[in-house]
Amino acid sequence: MKLKKVLLYLGGLIIVAMITLIIFMYPFYHFFFTAESTIIDKDLTVMSGAGNSGILVTDSAVVLIDTKMGSMAKKLYKFAKEKAGNKKIIVINTHFHGDHIKGNYLFKGCPIYIGGYDHAFALKNITAGNMPTVFVTDSLILPLGNETIALYNMGQAHTLDDMVVYLKNRKLLFSGDLVFNHINPVLKKESGADIEKWKAVLDNILNRWDIKTVVPGHGDPGGPELITELRQYFVDMQVAAFNPGKANEILTKYKSWMKMPMMASPDKTIEFIQGK
Repeated sequence: MKLKKVLLYLGGLIIVAMITLIIFMYPFYHFFFTAESTIIDKDLTVMSGAGNSGILVTDSAVVLIDTKMGSMAKKLYKFAKEKAGNKKIIVINTHFHGDHIKGNYLFKGCPIYIGGYDHAFALKNITAGNMPTVFVTDSLILPLGNETIALYNMGQAHTLDDMVVYLKNRKLLFSGDLVFNHINPVLKKESGADIEKWKAVLDNILNRWDIKTVVPGHGDPGGPELITELRQYFVDMQVAAFNPGKANEILTKYKSWMKMPMMASPDKTIEFIQGK
């Protein structure tokens, strides 16, 4: 009888733990694995789910920015093919992380652009089937009739060679993971993440282009304030990392920002800054 009570008690604890885990994980799971489309205009769609991807229909081609991963990649591929019809597809990867490039294999034969990662680094971090075909070390302009697309390698920030895509006529920037909209950013030393360089890159972006709309790597599109907000996040976290007395106030400021389980949170950002 005693053993039965113990087992019932343990079973209850397990159920409570599972429910708590589901409640904790669901917002992230829904955000990351649910494909939703935002129509910017009749020729430009942003598809969320495993990061934001852009599908732009131009006079001469369909441009796809970031190819997602897993089932999200297949949904994106189908959508892009429907939009393309007989037009060619041009693929752009903002950086090498899997949620932005693991659908590349679906676009065999298409040009695939990425920042100027070192050859050895690319071979180590990107599978052969997803390997881009063109590495942009500086910038590249793609005039495509009714839109001019500019690719700029911003250098080291979130990774070693982050690239942004600027649509000149729309004054719209696809930032990749250089910008997260009210989401704690992912910081990986092995990817080349460097907060000081990241802040400098954000300053460069703000000063370099006339930007009306920002499509972040993760989160809803917005205005250039998304760039300044993330920069301030880094400044605040640097203060919190070395001034414990101000940490609670600062962490409260970012309480509503989404966390990524085991990947991104204010605590993880502070640990990264402290070199832990």
